Amino acid sequence: MIKNKRIFSTLIVILFLFVSSLMSQTIDDDAEAVSLFTKGKRLMSEGDYYEAAIVFEELEARFSNSANIDLFLFYRAKAKYYYAEYNESAAGFSYFTSRFVNSKYLAEAYFFLGNSYYRSSKVNQAVNAWLKAYQFSDSKSLTELSRSSLIASYKNASKITLTNADFEHLTADKKCPLVKELADIYIDRGDVRKANELLAECGEAVTANSQNGTIDRLTHKSLEIAMVLPMSGELQSYGEDIYNGAVIAAELFRAESGKEIQIVPYDTKGDPIEAAQIVSQLANSGTTDVVVGPLTSEAASVASASLICSTMPLIAPAANQAGLTRLSENAFQLAPNTELEGVRLAEYAIEQLKTDTAAVISSTATENIRMTRAFKRRFEQLGGTVIAVEYYRSRDKDFGTYIRDIKGIILDHPADSTYYISPDGDTLDFELLPVYIDCIFMPGEPRQLRQLIPQVHFYNLNARYLGSNGWGDDAIYKLGDNVTKEAVFASPFIEGRNSDEFLKFSRAYDKRYGKQPQRLSSLGYDAVNLVLMSIQNGISRENIRTNLGTITNYIGSSGKISFGEKRENIEMPLYRIKNETVHSLSEEQIETATE
Repeated sequence: MIKNKRIFSTLIVILFLFVSSLMSQTIDDDAEAVSLFTKGKRLMSEGDYYEAAIVFEELEARFSNSANIDLFLFYRAKAKYYYAEYNESAAGFSYFTSRFVNSKYLAEAYFFLGNSYYRSSKVNQAVNAWLKAYQFSDSKSLTELSRSSLIASYKNASKITLTNADFEHLTADKKCPLVKELADIYIDRGDVRKANELLAECGEAVTANSQNGTIDRLTHKSLEIAMVLPMSGELQSYGEDIYNGAVIAAELFRAESGKEIQIVPYDTKGDPIEAAQIVSQLANSGTTDVVVGPLTSEAASVASASLICSTMPLIAPAANQAGLTRLSENAFQLAPNTELEGVRLAEYAIEQLKTDTAAVISSTATENIRMTRAFKRRFEQLGGTVIAVEYYRSRDKDFGTYIRDIKGIILDHPADSTYYISPDGDTLDFELLPVYIDCIFMPGEPRQLRQLIPQVHFYNLNARYLGSNGWGDDAIYKLGDNVTKEAVFASPFIEGRNSDEFLKFSRAYDKRYGKQPQRLSSLGYDAVNLVLMSIQNGISRENIRTNLGTITNYIGSSGKISFGEKRENIEMPLYRIKNETVHSLSEEQIETATE
């Protein structure tokens, strides 16, 4: 029996084509239902999954007797899946599969149920769901997706609880090909008994040839790093920044060590499918030691998933979505994930500021929603109370409605009132009435924060301000201390600028390119240096992966880097805005301790 060497990128391509076909779905329904459904699909295609989920929830509530109710529920769960509410999406798809057993979307629902479980690290439940999707699917593409997901999970997990009885409901044309692939995995692990048990389902047994060990990849004299980045298209300049930083690291290494290193660029053209295909091919090439890239979270996600059957490590230099490294034990994330900003600030608020209550005013950008959820979850875990969460849209300039809503909740007073009657009977202007809460968390982008922060000050909503990386902007610092109120914000991007490694890097970069390096260039430089630190005891994929996982407190040109249990950079420094400039909280604490 020959081992299946099918490149995992096929799975990624099919997934994108499959999702695209779902997005083109149209319905025959009430005119208003059709309009809302079209709006929900448009929001999905634009990546605004939070708002899309709200639209599909409205469809479910208002048109509960519609012939398309199964589709409304399906899309609601899928929207929650795409904005990383995996527990809610799992609950939605689980409900769907129990209620709509005859729906033509049943197999797809089982497939996304498996994905939801897998992203929640519930591998056994994921495998069971994917097996159901494989069983019920009459689509070639979905059948291949489900099969590939099952195979990849078996290869990556040490223990799966499926038994022979779980395969009984499969037709012979589906059961035997799957059983043979799973038997190959057990043979690779040396578990011939389990392989024979599976093969007995199809009247076969393990042969002598199938017990041969895997062939070790050929060794080579120099380290080869593949830079899988957009070197053309709209994202070209970002890819080139990372690549240029990697080139400087390689040149300095050659000059200092006299050893050779190969930095090989591969153009993704900004396409996640192309990125996954390239990474899969490199994983099977036997010559590439490690991949640096891809650029975006979306591309890094599918590329990481393609490594689930490989030992080749991948360092995603700029992707910052949480959970990327869960897709493969070989994936490392250099830029801290956005959720860590929310967690770090919640801990600071409770443990250092001793706050009890908080409010949140956040944009509906996906990363800020994730940050908000992480802040709220951690703040409440530590015993605090989040009294209100307000979301504004990317086009908003007037934030008065959201600020008044919070004031109304604090005062237990209608937010649309013009006046407020005090306990003493005085009539006061509600908008200008001073109101106090312990802290306000305001994640967002600099463009809108420059408008939001002065409005919070104008409406007299008084609190300690906490912010995301978006607060690290000169224009925000210059709003004045009376407006920014010594706000504290989290950012992984500032600390590296003062490091010795950055000074060394910037000099070499300026000499070669005639300009100072940007953040992405620093990440490319650090990624290569981390690899070089990981080959001290030999050049192999296994050595690089193992040694990368031990790196902590490395001060690079992009900042401090420590890989945690999930191989994510867990460093997230805090900064205070004071005297119209930014100060490291750790430096403040050191100065206080020495006074």
